[in-house]
Amino acid sequence: MRAPHPRRARRRASAARAALAAALTLVLAAACGGGSDSTGPTGQESSSGTAAAEGGTLRVGVPSLSTSDSLDPAAATTTGGYVIARQLFDTLVEYGTGGQVAMRLAESMEPDPADASSWTVVLRDAVWHDGTPVTADDVVATVQRWFSEQLPPASSLPFIDPARVTVVDEKTVHFQLGYPTMTFPDALTSPTTAIVPASFDPATPIGSGPFKLGAMEPGTRVTFTANDDYFVEDEPYVDTLEVISFPDSTSEANALIGGQIDVASAIDPTLIPIVESGGDGFDVFEYATTGTLTWQMNVEQEPFDDPRVRQALRLAVDRDQIVEQVYAGHASVGNDVFGPTDPAYDDTLAQREQDLDKARALLAEAGYPDGVDVELTAAPIQPTATRQNEVLVQQAAEAGFRITFNEVDSATYYGDAYGTYPLSLSFWGFLSIFDQAAFTIVDNAPYNATHWQDDEYNALYQQAVRTVDDAERTELVHQMQAIEYDRGAYVVAVFLNSITAHSTTVTGFEAYPNSDGPVGYNFSSLRFDG
Repeated sequence: MRAPHPRRARRRASAARAALAAALTLVLAAACGGGSDSTGPTGQESSSGTAAAEGGTLRVGVPSLSTSDSLDPAAATTTGGYVIARQLFDTLVEYGTGGQVAMRLAESMEPDPADASSWTVVLRDAVWHDGTPVTADDVVATVQRWFSEQLPPASSLPFIDPARVTVVDEKTVHFQLGYPTMTFPDALTSPTTAIVPASFDPATPIGSGPFKLGAMEPGTRVTFTANDDYFVEDEPYVDTLEVISFPDSTSEANALIGGQIDVASAIDPTLIPIVESGGDGFDVFEYATTGTLTWQMNVEQEPFDDPRVRQALRLAVDRDQIVEQVYAGHASVGNDVFGPTDPAYDDTLAQREQDLDKARALLAEAGYPDGVDVELTAAPIQPTATRQNEVLVQQAAEAGFRITFNEVDSATYYGDAYGTYPLSLSFWGFLSIFDQAAFTIVDNAPYNATHWQDDEYNALYQQAVRTVDDAERTELVHQMQAIEYDRGAYVVAVFLNSITAHSTTVTGFEAYPNSDGPVGYNFSSLRFDG
């Protein structure tokens, strides 16, 4: 019989703490009714169905850490920054295992029932890494810090008036918004919106997350130690978490097979056969996500200023072929609109398929009977990006698009010229439909590289974000997506799978289809088989 791990023994020494954790699990299942994901951040059974062991050091490879990785969650802009934020801190809510909003540090989050002009947040019982309780004062201080220091969350939360975020009691915060919106919970799922103590110092970060910061070698490795007082019962399961950087997923997969890491957290689908060739000691955990490499058609540049040309390019794409040829089957077909896990996603829109005759006819109607020359500018922003662009060049040629593929490095692509390319490829996903619209589609969206604007779409968006009734709001969103489907400027051909290779000694993997990173960077649920 396996002796109890000392961390587990310390936890079980307190019956009151165990009872509290069980009660919190029940609260999670009932919180944020309607569109919430009831699984939340609760302890999960081993994905292999066997008993799970506690303790040990879990070594997780990630595609790339950086010397610019931030210890301040609100300033995180890199993969490493997001990984660090998920281990050290908690957001009020997250996108859970069903891809919808679930409670995390918040126990509940409720709108004014009339018009969503205000929201009330009740915190669960949680403590900071130094043992002091997480309070409403900390939440207010966190939000005010975003705005006073002009940190990135401030620009993505235009509806929050920091002067009207107030403490109701020790565990309750009231948000009186600048304007009504039902997007409030979705906007607080990003790791950048993690809650920090009122006295937060990024140089010595203290959070409420499942791990505490150990050693950090910038750009190379970050070590974390378990937070024994984490509010999710039994998590984290390991004593130590090591996050190790690799330049690419091939190096990651080789390190896994070579025994240098236990988990290769994000690999190219073409590497799956290599992992499988390593023998019975390795496995792959895979799930569909809302992440997509989408082509952006700039409506301020010819020929995409004509909606007929935009539709022609959409019809030139063979989506099934991209799934098979680029992703070896490890992706799903898209339909030129975002957010397939969003409850308001319109899955009644006819699946767009390749129609070369219609594409050529639309080009002729638009004044290009002999075809059209187009320049595609893109960078290798994902392992599959270059292959996906090369396949588009081949497919679109059959419809009359003569595409010149201009590949540049990421720094150049996202430099001053970003937003001026006639056609480009960008990675988007892990956002609700409303957040995607706010970032990339509606009037004044900060990352709208297509420059597409539609007055009818904008009006529907403004009405929908203020509509409390779920059914009425869903109908408005369906109207928005129909407009985008008919005359929009994105080619959303595929949604990518998250693929994590791992030693079979590791279990506890859960799918987070609308969260950035493999398993949403929620490494606290991973553990070794007993």
